[in-house]
Amino acid sequence: MFRLLQQSVWSAALLATLFAASLEAKTRYNVWAKEKIRYNYERVQTDPYNAELRVLLGNAYFADGDLIRALAQIEQAIELDSAYAEAHCNLAIVLQAQSRATDAEASYRRALDLDSTLVDAMAGLGTLLCRRLQHGEGIDYLAKTLEFDARRDDARFNLGVAYHRVGDYRRAVEQLETLRARHFEFPGSDRALSQAYFARGLVLFDAKLPTEAITFFDKATALREHADVHYAAGLAHMRLADLPAAETAFARAIEMETDHVPALHNLAVIYEQTGRLELATPLLHRVVELTPHLATIDAARNASYDETILLE
Repeated sequence: MFRLLQQSVWSAALLATLFAASLEAKTRYNVWAKEKIRYNYERVQTDPYNAELRVLLGNAYFADGDLIRALAQIEQAIELDSAYAEAHCNLAIVLQAQSRATDAEASYRRALDLDSTLVDAMAGLGTLLCRRLQHGEGIDYLAKTLEFDARRDDARFNLGVAYHRVGDYRRAVEQLETLRARHFEFPGSDRALSQAYFARGLVLFDAKLPTEAITFFDKATALREHADVHYAAGLAHMRLADLPAAETAFARAIEMETDHVPALHNLAVIYEQTGRLELATPLLHRVVELTPHLATIDAARNASYDETILLE
C-alpha cells in the first residue's frame, strides 16, 4: 500500500486555540519534493491509467505546496478507480488544506465506507469534526484510531486537546501524559498538558480540595509558567492558611504580569494581614489605577478576587 499524504498537519489542527491553528500547505521550496514530483511524473507518463501512481504524484505536489495540481492528480485517480479508499482519504486531506471542510468530511466518510479500517481516514475525520466543534463524534473517531494504532501520536494529541475542550480534563491529562511518555518533544504537547493540568487543578480547587489542586498547579508550572497558574496556586495556599507560600505565588504572578489585578489585590491583602501596610498601600493604589470602577483605596481593599475569574 502506498504511503498516504503526510499526517504532520493533524497535530497542528487543534493546538493554536488551546488549540486552533489552521491547516496550511507546505510552501517552502524543497529540493526533495521537486525530485519526487519529477520521479512520479515520469512514472505517470509511462502508466497514465494507474490510480496509485496518480495519488503518489498528488502526494508529491502536496508536499511541495501545490494544492491545485495535487487535487487534480488525486481526482484523476478516483476517476480511474472510484473504490480506491486511500485516494478518497488523500483527497480529503487536500480539501481540508484548502479549507473546504464540508467536502473534506464527505471524502473521509467515503474512504471509511470503502475501508472501515483505514486509520488515516479515522484520524483525519476525527480531527476535522473536532475542529468543527462536533466533539462527540470526533472524539469517537480519534479514540478508534488509537485502538487500531496506538503509535499515532498525532491522533493522541488531538484527542487530548478535544477532551480538554469538552471539559473532561482527567482524560485530557491521561492522553497527553501518555503522548509525552512516548514522544517527549511532540510539538505543542508541553503547552497542552500544562493547560490540562491547570484546568484539572481549578476543578479540584473549586471542589474545595486545595492540596490536590496545588499538585496540578505545580505540574502545570513545571511545564510552562503562566501568571494565572501562580495566582491560582496563591489562592489554594491562602485556603490552606499558608500565607508565605501564597505570598510567593502572588508575587511571581505579578512578576510575570505586572497588571494582574487579582494577584495585586490578594498580595496586598496578605501584606495587610501580616502588618506590612507600607507594602500593601502601593499595590492597592495600582489596583485603583487599573480598575476605574474602584475609585478609592477602600473600594480596592474591599473588592473580592477569587477563582471565579479563572473559571469563566
